[in-house]
Amino acid sequence: MKVSVEIITGTFIDADVSEDATVKELKEKIAAEVKLPVKRLILVIGDEEERRVVMEDEDETRLRDLDVGEWSHVYLFFMHPDLVSEEEERSKGEGEEEDEDPMEEEVSSDAESGKGKEEEKPNGEVEDDKEMKNEEEGRDEKVEDDEEEEKEMINGEKANDDDGVKEEAIEGEEGDNKDSN
Repeated sequence: MKVSVEIITGTFIDADVSEDATVKELKEKIAAEVKLPVKRLILVIGDEEERRVVMEDEDETRLRDLDVGEWSHVYLFFMHPDLVSEEEERSKGEGEEEDEDPMEEEVSSDAESGKGKEEEKPNGEVEDDKEMKNEEEGRDEKVEDDEEEEKEMINGEKANDDDGVKEEAIEGEEGDNKDSN
C-alpha cells in the first residue's frame, strides 16, 4: 500500500509499504528517503478532527490498527538532534544498551534544513545561501538606518515646529505688551 507522507517543509513522499507494515517499517522507509535517523522522525496521523502524534512505544503497532490505509495522509516532523542525544544519554544512564542502527549517524537533510538552496539572479548567475543571507542582513541594516533617519527627521521637524510656535507666542505676547503700554 502507498502512504502519502507530507514533510513539514511542504514536500510529499509516497512511501510504499506492505498491508501488514508497522509504524517502525514506515519510519524506516521515510528515514531512507529523507536521510535522517529513525529516532528523529515524528509522525502525526488521523484526519482533521482526530489528529495525533504516533508515540515511540507504538513503533511495533501495525499501520492498519492505527487506521492508516492505502493513500492515507501522514505528517512528518523532525525531532531536534539535541533532544535525541539527551534522550539517548538518559536511556543509557539507566543501564540499557541499544543496538546500533546504521541510520542513527547524523546526516544532514535537504528536506529538513533547506540547505543547498540556490537562487538564480536576473543575469543568470546562481547565488548560494550565504550570499543571500549576507544580502538580507545588509537590507535589514539599511531598513533600520532608514527608519532611524526618518525618526530623526520627524523629531527634528517637531523641534523646529515647536520653536516656531514658541516664537509666534513670544511675538504675540510682545505685541500685547506694546498695545497695553
